[in-house]
Amino acid sequence: MRAPDWEDRLATYLDRVAEEPFAWGSNDCALFASGGIRAMTGVDPGADFRGAYDTRQGSAEALRTFGEGTLLKTTTAWLGNSKHVSQAKRGDVVMKDRHTLGICVGLHSLFVGEEHGHHGTVYVPTADCTRAFTIPFDAPSDGEDR
Repeated sequence: MRAPDWEDRLATYLDRVAEEPFAWGSNDCALFASGGIRAMTGVDPGADFRGAYDTRQGSAEALRTFGEGTLLKTTTAWLGNSKHVSQAKRGDVVMKDRHTLGICVGLHSLFVGEEHGHHGTVYVPTADCTRAFTIPFDAPSDGEDR
């Protein structure tokens, strides 16, 4: 569940990684998204993946070994079923295609990559993404046990 100060925690994380270049096994799309989830919730769903590979082929093997076989199936296992990208909100994990994860920051989403010589996070219109996954909020408590 998202921490009460999740927005500040997410902003701090995104600032920290803004200039980090893409690197398989340490700062690829899945681990970037997992780091955002960790910042907002304190739980790192990608912990088993970190440092376990350093190539594209290694990432596919890691998805089979530590995940559910594909990035989509693994992300669904982490966060539950996706929703239409038009419902994406700040802090949601988004998928640009079946192979790329990012973090929604509003009308744009951040992905790890390179653009115009800049290595680090790059902005992509959220509308160009294909799926969104919600990181749950704590349910408001009314004092009753359910």
